[in-house]
Formats: sequence, structure tokens, C-alpha cells
Amino acid sequence: MRETLQRYAITFSILSAKPTINRGTLEKESRTLAQRLSVLHGINAPEFFDKAVFTSLVLTLRDEGYISDSGDADVAQTLATWHMLADLVTSDVRMTIETAVAHD
Repeated sequence: MRETLQRYAITFSILSAKPTINRGTLEKESRTLAQRLSVLHGINAPEFFDKAVFTSLVLTLRDEGYISDSGDADVAQTLATWHMLADLVTSDVRMTIETAVAHD
């Protein structure tokens, strides 16, 4: 459950910072950040940064109206979800995510 929340937090953090990001780039940046988080925080689950998992997540976000294929995220909804998720992950994980997204 913890890893799932962390994946969601990664994706929503990126989406909140870059609301015009396209679907493919969102998937790629989410996977890259998940790999970084895995190394820094000792997350030993190969599925944590699995491409299929992020593809499924991003497709679900599209189906639920958070994003379109070409970008154009619902900024208010995305930001509210990111803030909720940020409160559910540990502070060190949240800080890593925020720092990485701010520097990209």
C-alpha cells in the first residue's frame, strides 16, 4: 500500500508542477523519479518503477479526467490530490519528490 501511495504522489507531484505535460512524458518522468526514490529510500520492489504500472496509472488518470493525451491537466483537482497524497507519504519521501520535481 505504501508503494502505491508513493507512486501516486510521484505522478501527481509532476502533474501539479507541469500541468501541460503530455501522457508519455508523464509516464517517463514518473518512472525515472520512482527509480531515484527506490535507490535513495531502499525500496526493494521491482514493480515500484515498472513501466506497465505507470502506464496503467496514467491511463486511469486520463479516463478519470485528470489529464488528456496531449496534456491540459485539471490543475485544481490535480493540486488537491497531490496535497492529500503528500500528507500520506513519509516526510522524507515527500521531500525527495518535491526536490526532484523542483529541479526538473
